[in-house]
Amino acid sequence: MDPRFNNETLAFLNLLSQNRSPQGSVLTVEIMRELIENVHEIGNEKLQGTFKGTLEEKIIKTKSTDIPISIYTPTDVNKDKLVIFFHGGGWVTGSRKSHQTIVNKVADATKTIWISVEYRLGPEHKYPIWLDDASDVTQYIIENKTSFGVESTAKIGVAGDSAGGMISASLAPTVKNIDFQILIYAALDLLRQTASSNEFNHPMYFLTLDLVDWFVAHGFETSENMKDSRISALLNTSLNNVPPCLFIVADLDPLRDGNLEYQKLLEKDGVTTKLLLLKGIVHGFFSLPGFFPQACAESIETIRNFMTSI
Repeated sequence: MDPRFNNETLAFLNLLSQNRSPQGSVLTVEIMRELIENVHEIGNEKLQGTFKGTLEEKIIKTKSTDIPISIYTPTDVNKDKLVIFFHGGGWVTGSRKSHQTIVNKVADATKTIWISVEYRLGPEHKYPIWLDDASDVTQYIIENKTSFGVESTAKIGVAGDSAGGMISASLAPTVKNIDFQILIYAALDLLRQTASSNEFNHPMYFLTLDLVDWFVAHGFETSENMKDSRISALLNTSLNNVPPCLFIVADLDPLRDGNLEYQKLLEKDGVTTKLLLLKGIVHGFFSLPGFFPQACAESIETIRNFMTSI
């Protein structure tokens, strides 16, 4: 084990070791989805039902399909901001349910409405379908924001972890009237141009290159998609129209350097950014506050302060 792992990371890795598929078994989509849901259910069990506000389920009808959303409205809500959240899971796994606990907590802490989106997943619906879903839902919410409980002048942000962070980073420059973005260990370097991709390519860091390849194979039609700047944010050459960005990054994560490099690109083009780099932490912590209470608390407080500054 890496001596830099903190106690929260060690507890998480112990849970993973108890829930891994039997050795020699083929990693199917069904197995992976069940694993992700089980890990979140077990890890966040003690925090379920702690949301102090109201939860409303709705369907947004887009031009291509119906997208379920969950609207989290905390008590004493401020109506000057709204955040649209996209869960992680490699464009193949994860759900509103797996990420419900953390969205509950951050909505409570920020006193703002957070909307979690059930965009379609690969391999049934590969890129660009899931990104188009996210874009269509975001545009609809922006155009109809008062119907979701905020003022007509409310600022709209996008947020997400891992694959959801990549989606948020893709939407921020392309969808009009997004006012801020929150990228949590976003997948921004799928071309693997940065050092951390190889530095942390070991099972003890959870997210290996083989696992990334598995997600890419199931979430995209072809590796050529990686050369699209909507997917590989580091390929963008002009970012001066991008809204302010908060980066939350795990120090022991193969996706770390992609986030750090993207922050440099944004700042070079005059975009306001803030970075929280968490030591001793691996990829995947944000959606598991039951295992990472301190890391999540620090992240949530940073989100609260960032949103206050917008």
